[in-house]
Amino acid sequence: MPAPTDVLDAAYDRLGRWGFDDPDGYVNHGPMTCEALDALGRPAEVGSWSRLESGTPPTTPVPPRGPLGPEALGDAGRAGEWMGHFEAAVAEAGWAPVLHRWLPRLLPGMGVALFHGAIRCAHATRAIETADTPARRAELVRALGYWAALFEPGYPPQTTSVGADDDVARAVVRAAADAARHYLDRPNIIHLHGVTAAMAVSVLVRHTDEATAATALGQVRAEHAALYEGTEPVTEVPEHDIPRATLIDAAVASGEAHAVKLVEASLRGFDATGDPAFLAAAERVARRGLRALA
Repeated sequence: MPAPTDVLDAAYDRLGRWGFDDPDGYVNHGPMTCEALDALGRPAEVGSWSRLESGTPPTTPVPPRGPLGPEALGDAGRAGEWMGHFEAAVAEAGWAPVLHRWLPRLLPGMGVALFHGAIRCAHATRAIETADTPARRAELVRALGYWAALFEPGYPPQTTSVGADDDVARAVVRAAADAARHYLDRPNIIHLHGVTAAMAVSVLVRHTDEATAATALGQVRAEHAALYEGTEPVTEVPEHDIPRATLIDAAVASGEAHAVKLVEASLRGFDATGDPAFLAAAERVARRGLRALA
């Protein structure tokens, strides 16, 4: 059998034939879902999922026709140039320095496209943390180019504070737990993104300085305040007794990208904090798959 690294790399190569959106104009979740499945230890599903995906024509990296200054952020017509810029930068300096340089500029726009620029970038980052391969570099370039091309400044960051036993990254995960409680109050496809976005930021802040990480935490809190306006976090979390493997099976059986991504993010959040809201959110989003398995 091919090694898991080879499976995800082949999936990225296959998915690189498609653009940022699916044929219906929604965000193409294929690369993010395949990385989540890889993280969940389901390499067979990675290959299967990547073969099912389709999308709009791809954007090809091209050399920038001029300097890509702040005024070029958010210029969707220059997505290929942004990809060309990041491709050259990663080839010259390596992926980690590029993230360290660019995340302070991009994280203030984490909410754009319902957080998918940040989420796709985090999945690509986690993949390349595991193995620095050409396929993973290409996916990181696509993710950064997508985010930069769609960039819009978000809400003013909230003042940040962390608990005595927390660092910023852990505080971001706790913000994800709070998002899970809001999602449980009104579970829908919009609200689940507050969980996956915060868990994405918890990956990205590993590649920033302390000040940027603290600002990112404040940005997460500001985006959550807007996203969950009119909801209240549940205080009584339902009892959970579904085995971890069953939750993963259910997410796969659902055939829904958001179920796979939220189950993966929630299991990771639970591992970091032990907060039962994560497991309750995972169970809620996987209900369709659980019924299919019953």
